Amino acid sequence: MQTKKFTGPDVKKVPLVNFLTGQPSADLLPSSLFANASKKLFEIPGTEDAVLNYAPSLGSPDFLKNLANFLSEEYHTPVYKEHLCATPGASLALEHILALLTRPQTSTKFAIFQDPTYHLVYDIYRNVGFKDDQFIGIPEVIDGSGLDTKVLGKFLAKSLPLADPKTKDVEDYAAVLYCVPTHANPSSSTLSSPRRKELVDLAHRYNVLVLCDDVYDILTYEGSTPRRLVAYDLDIPGKAVVVSNCSFSKILAPGARAGWIEAKPCLIERVGVCGSFHSGGSPSNLGKVMSKIRTTIC
Repeated sequence: MQTKKFTGPDVKKVPLVNFLTGQPSADLLPSSLFANASKKLFEIPGTEDAVLNYAPSLGSPDFLKNLANFLSEEYHTPVYKEHLCATPGASLALEHILALLTRPQTSTKFAIFQDPTYHLVYDIYRNVGFKDDQFIGIPEVIDGSGLDTKVLGKFLAKSLPLADPKTKDVEDYAAVLYCVPTHANPSSSTLSSPRRKELVDLAHRYNVLVLCDDVYDILTYEGSTPRRLVAYDLDIPGKAVVVSNCSFSKILAPGARAGWIEAKPCLIERVGVCGSFHSGGSPSNLGKVMSKIRTTIC
């Protein structure tokens, strides 16, 4: 009996889709939207000074106001500009926050990760001084409801002392935890509401800074997204323990390098008075264009 070897399609004739980088194809990028918004913006008298000179450390006030309104609509809950700071995207913001608020050689003993997690995040932690033996993985539960807070609670109880409730210093955390609460990369899990509240309670109990990669929250197309971790933290008086780190990379264009963080005002103020912001102003002065894009769409 003769057999025919299956060789598959001629790969030279099949268009390839590159999944190695998480970015849209060029035909999906909103180039005309950016062009029209920029044109309309620069037709306004005085725009040159507002856009092309140094920006306020936290970002353009108009941008922060428009961003708060946009997020309030998307999250279906009030967001206030006093809780926001413009950033050049989630990756750079993560490294910036770690450099400012953690002390890996002294007080910040552990870097805790949702396991599995975004694979490129480890080098960001190494860049600011964390060593691999400080990395701790906390598994997800098998039902798809995110990080196992019971396992996390046992680890924290065994490894860290209880936090001093009187301490409000946002540069003195015993550990830092990175997670993607909604549509996690790579597992796609979403942390359930009870576990979100428990995670914030644990962060306060053991003085843990929780850095939430919230870039996918607005990309929920079926059902509703649970309340964000930062919203729970904003309800609790005292020290800030949660940062919501967000970006326009997933919802508009990665090359815009525009994003924001949301947290308690004490933490936002600390980020805004850092040396690099004080020297060069906001690292994301594209906010004026982003605001004009929103008004153009609406």
